[in-house]
Amino acid sequence: MQAEKQLITNKTLENMVLKLAEESPELNDLNIEQLEQIAKIVITQNLTNEMSDKVKLAKIDYKKEKTIFIMQSSRTGSDYTQTCYYKAIRKLEKYTEKFGYNILQLTAKQADDFIYSLSGSPNSKNLVIAGISSFYSYLERRYTVIKNPFRGTKARPVKKAVREIEVPNEIELFTILNNLPELEKMAVSVMAYRGLRVGALQKLNIWGCKYQSVSKGKMIYGEFPVEVVVNIKGSDLNNRSPFNRYSTNALKLRVYRQTQKLHKEGKIQAAYSAHDFRHFFAVQEYLKDKDIYRVSKLLDHNNISITEGYLKSLKVEI
Repeated sequence: MQAEKQLITNKTLENMVLKLAEESPELNDLNIEQLEQIAKIVITQNLTNEMSDKVKLAKIDYKKEKTIFIMQSSRTGSDYTQTCYYKAIRKLEKYTEKFGYNILQLTAKQADDFIYSLSGSPNSKNLVIAGISSFYSYLERRYTVIKNPFRGTKARPVKKAVREIEVPNEIELFTILNNLPELEKMAVSVMAYRGLRVGALQKLNIWGCKYQSVSKGKMIYGEFPVEVVVNIKGSDLNNRSPFNRYSTNALKLRVYRQTQKLHKEGKIQAAYSAHDFRHFFAVQEYLKDKDIYRVSKLLDHNNISITEGYLKSLKVEI
């Protein structure tokens, strides 16, 4: 009976819509009975759609979806990326719990207000926003009832200007290596003479001149040049896995603090970051024979265009 009544209602609306489309009347042309019919049908359909959406939302296993997203959040399987996504989502969860919002029904205004509530630098805020927006985009693909409230937001903070990339020269590298503690010295040596990412150091395993590690979620293998082997053999650190006790962020900070100290003492031109030593490697290798394909392979880039952009950012003429 209910289905039959709904069918009649839908048919009535369909006929009315067709009639209105053909005649294109103004609202003033409709009588009170027609206006009431349209209003009732529209309200009924809106309520039906709203209830349908609530039922669909109630069926979503939020915890399960969040776990799947975090586990698959990085194509590379990076532990650091997964941690960033988890922390970003947790921030939003605490915010929605505080104000009693349904995280699956967050409005654009509520999303903007959340962004305004964030503390920290523009870069750290944007990292949080990017993680949460990715999560909503993931949910949106799986459930049509969910929309990403962070898409197109104007509340996103303006990024600070990125510092100009500086690359140490060979004399500076010599000075740095001769003034660093053993841990930082070996880290810089591996990055400057073999070009490994700082993120690959924690899981680095060494056998003589050969090494194995994980870089951006991918297993990598290779051989160290003689400069690295000499530094490894001359170190009192664990020659097999010298960095396994230190996180990527800890290694970045230790290297930067040491170069910052040397810079303040006037021994080098700038306080270099850990990644600047990978820059050093890229420049030196390219200048040997200007073979960008060889350099791309050494840097473990996915395609040659990444290497081109990388070298151009270092002001290397290609």
